Amino acid sequence: MYCNKYKNNKTNKDLEFERNQATFSVEELNRILNDNDQNSINIKNEIKNLIESDPIISKPQEIHFLSREDQFKRVLYVCSKLRGIRQKYGEAGVMQYHNNLFEELPYIINDLVFASAFKSLASEEQLNKWYHHFLNYEYLGSYSQTELGHGSNVQAIETTATYIKETQEFEINSPTLTSTKWWVGGLGKLSTHTIVFAQLLLQDPENPNKLKNYGPHPFLVSVRSLENHQPLKGITIGDIGPKLGFNLIDNGFLRLDHIRVPRDQLLNRFFNVTADGKYIKPKHSRLIYAGMVGVRSAIIENSFVSLARSTTIASRYSVIRKQFKLSPKDNEERKVIEYANQMQRIIPHIASTFGFYFTGNRFAKEFDQMISQIKVNQDTTLLSELHANSSALKSYLTYAAAQGVSECRLSCGGHGYSHFSGIPYLQANQLHIVTAEGENNLLPQQTTKYLLSIIKKLSTSEDVDQVKLGKSVEYLRDEMKSTLKNIEEYYSGKDTSILHPDTLLQLFKHRSFNLLRILSENLQDAMMNSKDLASVWGDLNVEINHIGQAHAQLYVLQSFYDQLLKIKNSNQVSEPIKSLMDQLFQCYCLYTINNEMVDFVQDGYLDLKEVDQLRKSLTNVYKQLRPNIIPIVDSFDLCDATLGSALGNYSGNVYDTLFNWASTQAFNSNTNYTNEINNIINKSLYSKL
Repeated sequence: MYCNKYKNNKTNKDLEFERNQATFSVEELNRILNDNDQNSINIKNEIKNLIESDPIISKPQEIHFLSREDQFKRVLYVCSKLRGIRQKYGEAGVMQYHNNLFEELPYIINDLVFASAFKSLASEEQLNKWYHHFLNYEYLGSYSQTELGHGSNVQAIETTATYIKETQEFEINSPTLTSTKWWVGGLGKLSTHTIVFAQLLLQDPENPNKLKNYGPHPFLVSVRSLENHQPLKGITIGDIGPKLGFNLIDNGFLRLDHIRVPRDQLLNRFFNVTADGKYIKPKHSRLIYAGMVGVRSAIIENSFVSLARSTTIASRYSVIRKQFKLSPKDNEERKVIEYANQMQRIIPHIASTFGFYFTGNRFAKEFDQMISQIKVNQDTTLLSELHANSSALKSYLTYAAAQGVSECRLSCGGHGYSHFSGIPYLQANQLHIVTAEGENNLLPQQTTKYLLSIIKKLSTSEDVDQVKLGKSVEYLRDEMKSTLKNIEEYYSGKDTSILHPDTLLQLFKHRSFNLLRILSENLQDAMMNSKDLASVWGDLNVEINHIGQAHAQLYVLQSFYDQLLKIKNSNQVSEPIKSLMDQLFQCYCLYTINNEMVDFVQDGYLDLKEVDQLRKSLTNVYKQLRPNIIPIVDSFDLCDATLGSALGNYSGNVYDTLFNWASTQAFNSNTNYTNEINNIINKSLYSKL
């Protein structure tokens, strides 16, 4: 592990005590969090060493004192390392560099957002022609879909792309102010190219004098000169200004004034326009958004990163920070982590970090499988399920992570509000991801529509066992067939307890199914009262979104459960690790049930006497996990330069670091304000005299 290098440093005695009482091997847990891939661990460690050995990159706290212009100059220096990293370590090294830096890099747009979209949407010929330029940072790409007037409603974007048959070009235009591309990451200063989504206008086959709109389609558009980086003719481009977070990312605007692009710059893996202007449609209408699902996959896969960082900081600080003696006879004040409310603020989010990690791994594999099937034989079998799951998971995981980071900041008290804690910067950036790549109030509705379609398919089938379903929705068939009246019948029949992993998983399956059943009945009742579907849907938005969240939580739990079974059945995993993973799984389940209790009891499936047992068990699992929280967060192996935190550094030198960073800042040695302050004081003094 990389952080072993800090063990020779002087360490806070309370942190040292916590590490010495670990009941499991931190290195073993770290290997599980790296899929037991030693090569991946080696690359991570070398990247961390590169970061911490650089005199500029290793001091992320200095970012807070820089103007935006100076921050951007600094981040360009940090970005300059990427070409060498890619040459030495490949794609794995690039992503580890992004994941282990304190700050966000604008190149992440080229490396992740643009790359995911381009690889999904471009044909093999287009990939061979252009993609290596973006890999080698000769070109820099971005993704221009959102407009000033339209975000979530992609079908209504106003940018147009009209095919000119005579020259075999598309003329792309921003016809209104609200058609201006907006919020485009990496576009404000860096991008040389961008994928522009525009309404595809072709000659109407039935009326040659009219244009027919085929909906939004992606085009690769050059926006800046490769010689002097200036905007090309017909291009108006710039940065949209300061934001709540992600200010090192140059989110930009783009206006296109009847610019022309060749026909082969329509990204045409799934659809095309022939030389004479005929449209070749995709096999599945949603294939056009495959790139967006790819970006969501990356967001889902990295959802644990913010939680891992924030829980590490909060946990370490909470065993060092002491407040109040329980008795006058006590020699020391009590560690704040010993208070139940502090455990409640931190420990559930540590458990979530593991659940989110396993979820990200599972979804990434499912996405890769889907893309492979589509590329090889245009097989879209998995697309609808994957799109529905990506919508629910992106919404739930990003919001849950934001809530977790916020709780961790609050758990650090007043010092948590300081940028020196490392958490406010992290929190502001996490809030950005909640809205980016799909608004969190709209995405769950897509999931619920899909789930309702499965319910309808099952309800109208003569034999539900013959209905083909994906793994993530198999529970709907099981619940529809089930004759169990309550959860006690389930675990009594299996001779287990309500706390058994199988039982806890079953609770979440029934809860999701029951919420869907109730919604389906409410929709049918409303429709029978002559209400139109759109109106009813709008009235039930709250319930609809909640179902999307319930499905996402079940997906997380199933992912956690599958990994738990794998670990418990392995001869290569120690018993202490197996016990720890059981506790973490139980913690995630019980915490979620406690927060969503109404869902679980509303049809009597969970009895009130069992509710009391589950609540007491949650308190108990906090106590079981408490002695191990520092070893657990140490297993994340986050280096000090990654955390950028005075409160969460590995050695626990909280107060020395806080005072040093504060006292040595340039603001304290700057005397430029002395005259102004003296003038104000003197004027106030003379006015009183």
